[in-house]
Amino acid sequence: MAFRHFQGAGAGAIGAALRNARRRLCARLAGALDPSGMPDASFVREFPTLVALVEAGFRHEETMMELLGYHRLHDHLADNAVILAALHRALPLVEDGDITLGRRLVAALLDLLSLHRLCTDLALATIPSLPAGRQGIHLAGALKRRDYFKPSR
Repeated sequence: MAFRHFQGAGAGAIGAALRNARRRLCARLAGALDPSGMPDASFVREFPTLVALVEAGFRHEETMMELLGYHRLHDHLADNAVILAALHRALPLVEDGDITLGRRLVAALLDLLSLHRLCTDLALATIPSLPAGRQGIHLAGALKRRDYFKPSR
């Protein structure tokens, strides 16, 4: 992955881009909760995509935190792993038709992502500046790419 080089970049711009991406993911998840907007059959088809979107978002967020030298990255990775493990464990059940479980998971995931967002914001706020050797790297442009939440295949 290549990043463009701009002078004066900082964690604030990266945080704004991460928040924007998280907001888009949450909107997509919220849309999956409404049975009138997404009937059960559509939900079953969409659930694997939702899981892949969460994976892609976490992966990208983790990359940014690593590049910024976030000192609690290991804890953050562990939290993400727990969420992803739960989603992957439920995936075959939802694909077999357990719509109630899937919708409950999405609702819980929205709550967790809200808390997770606060933790991410706190993490970025505690980084005073970019680590040595990374001065001037502007990652926000890379975060704003349209394919940010497209699952990797």
